[in-house]
Amino acid sequence: MAKTSVSRVESVPVRPITRYSPFDSVPRDIRLLDAKAETLGIKPDLVGRVKAAARLGPLRTAADLAALGLPLADVRRLANAFLFTDDLRVAIGDVQPSQGRIMSDRPFRLKVSFASATRCTGLLSVLVEWAGEPFTVERTLSAKEMAKGNAYVSFSGKQTLPVGPATFHVSLSTDRGARAEFRVTCAVLPSNPFSLSVSPRDNFVTGSFSARAVRQGSSFVTAITVTLSNGNSTPVGMRNDFSWEFWDGPVGSGTRVENGTGSFGGSITVPAFGTWSGWIAFTSPSGAGIFNKLNDKEDLAVRITMTRTNGSSVSGEITVRTMFRFGLNITRVGAEGFSSSDYTKLYQAVDVTRTIYERRDVTFDVDRRNLSNAQAGGFTVITSESEARDLFEQWSGPDNNFIDVFVVHSISGTGFDGLAGDIPGPTSHAGRSSGVVVDKSGLNVPYLGMLIGHEVGHYLGLSHVSDAGNLMLSSSSATDTNLNYDPQYRTIIRHGWVRID
Repeated sequence: MAKTSVSRVESVPVRPITRYSPFDSVPRDIRLLDAKAETLGIKPDLVGRVKAAARLGPLRTAADLAALGLPLADVRRLANAFLFTDDLRVAIGDVQPSQGRIMSDRPFRLKVSFASATRCTGLLSVLVEWAGEPFTVERTLSAKEMAKGNAYVSFSGKQTLPVGPATFHVSLSTDRGARAEFRVTCAVLPSNPFSLSVSPRDNFVTGSFSARAVRQGSSFVTAITVTLSNGNSTPVGMRNDFSWEFWDGPVGSGTRVENGTGSFGGSITVPAFGTWSGWIAFTSPSGAGIFNKLNDKEDLAVRITMTRTNGSSVSGEITVRTMFRFGLNITRVGAEGFSSSDYTKLYQAVDVTRTIYERRDVTFDVDRRNLSNAQAGGFTVITSESEARDLFEQWSGPDNNFIDVFVVHSISGTGFDGLAGDIPGPTSHAGRSSGVVVDKSGLNVPYLGMLIGHEVGHYLGLSHVSDAGNLMLSSSSATDTNLNYDPQYRTIIRHGWVRID
């Protein structure tokens, strides 16, 4: 019987815990451009000219530099590095945890350093991206606080974070119309004080950030990152070997599918208040237990266990699943009646639909189609269910295994603004059930995106529910966009036109 193997193991260079992403903003020292400026960053023969001009009077704008005859490239370089006396801009120089680190499940503060040359008030906003739902913390800054050049943003006991990376998108807006942005990622360290966590390596499932098993030829490849986090003041030595287990269902409560061992090689020491990371790729050939489960559209979980040199062990786990995909033929019925603005809004609505499904780990492709007024005839306005089914019967297709979504100018006198051919819809483009039809609804983008998603949900097998906020409410609104895992996600992926991506 085929078996899963560890096909690649590699350690990852350690990054500082408060500069944890290569995509973070670069800190900079932002100052007022005057005669005391020490490093101008321009050619030495121009430095004297700039400082002499600053001694004679304030350099109020970039135009003052250009008037000195400086090359445009040097003017731009100085404008990016300094503020002028009358500068309306604001700049963020750095963002860092006030205690030098963030500990899991504990309140913390971020120190934001910034500069502004003119008197103003500000709004400081921090969007936090982590393993859960993003959230935002904001505070206003008085003119006195803005003049000080730094401020703190506090995160309460209800806004603590678990172990793992957290990215902070910081923006500062002023009442003078200026805005600055800064991004920093921090490794949240364990308060316990040592842990192992598992995250996706390269491929992840869109909605749940699960590790994604990707089909490569006749195998599934699953790549994960293993991170050891040390919240203690002393380094921790580790053995370089590890054990792995894939489970059908949650670890420990389902059935173990396959397991084995591997090694990172070399020595591993996790520094005080620091991290160590490595990654593992698993290859599951056709016939292996893991391959069979993934090919049957089942979820798995993988657990990694490592051992400290003192003999104690740590482990972490993550869900492993494939990404699923289906297709939509978006057909404008009576295309001449859709203005260019209508066309743009329609596909903005389709993007709303895609977001709804991707939050539940399913995405889709789109084929953009149209029926001219001459082809559509009376189908531009649907006045009965029978007429909608005539539309499906006459115009469903092409035979590409995509769901037909007919967008008409109006549905009137029927009591509905959307209709699906059946629950679930057929896996064919023949008959009176093959398709869904929606009223373009004045091209209200959020509502139309929800409406398309709702009718497609029926086609994929979903019935009406009574759960607040759910996409499949019988009278769903633009804000009703949730899909649950069981039974809705589990039902969707069983439709014959939903395939493993």
